[in-house]
Amino acid sequence: MEAAIATGCQSVAFTYTEPTISLEYNLDVSRLAHDAGLKTIYITNGYMTPEMLELTIPTLDAANVDIKAFDESIHRKYTAGHLQPVLDVCVALHKAGVWLEVTTLLIPGINDDETQLQGVAEFIAAKLSTDVPWHISRYFPQPHFHEIPATPARTIFHAIDIGRKAGLRYVYGGNLQTFTDTDCPNCGERVVRRMGYADAIVELNEGACPKCGFRIAGVW
Repeated sequence: MEAAIATGCQSVAFTYTEPTISLEYNLDVSRLAHDAGLKTIYITNGYMTPEMLELTIPTLDAANVDIKAFDESIHRKYTAGHLQPVLDVCVALHKAGVWLEVTTLLIPGINDDETQLQGVAEFIAAKLSTDVPWHISRYFPQPHFHEIPATPARTIFHAIDIGRKAGLRYVYGGNLQTFTDTDCPNCGERVVRRMGYADAIVELNEGACPKCGFRIAGVW
């Protein structure tokens, strides 16, 4: 906490590795963070029990949950976990008022088919909110998973189009140099500009579009 405050951080994110496996540590740090006026964030696979959620939510401000596949058999094969608990956690976090975003890493031939993409988009729209952002990330081969080539950019663009057609207001491309900005869903004005790990340029008027006054979902 001293280091976070000294460097001017406004939040502390638990990520790399999965935060759900270090609950006790996270709770200690989260309580100190809140005492110091800092926000807390989980970047997580969303595999949490109701008991863990009950302990975590009081000091959790935001979460980015990976929905890794929208097919139980595929999810089970590649994660060794079930899909439904992840979906249930998303619903519980959103219902509790935790700012929620969803990420899906698209891997060719595994989770990029039309049915799964539509499934994730419709789940977010119907069970969460059209204001919940969906980050659709491009996969690149890694040492322990290198048999499949990188996701074509056109696949990401197609998934973004599916998300928008489902009514999602904030759909982003991940691991790309495009589709990272935020546009006003009402008038199309660009209100947040992002480039890599540089600070975002936020052009909002107290959380609203400066052109039309539409309230932009988020924590500003």
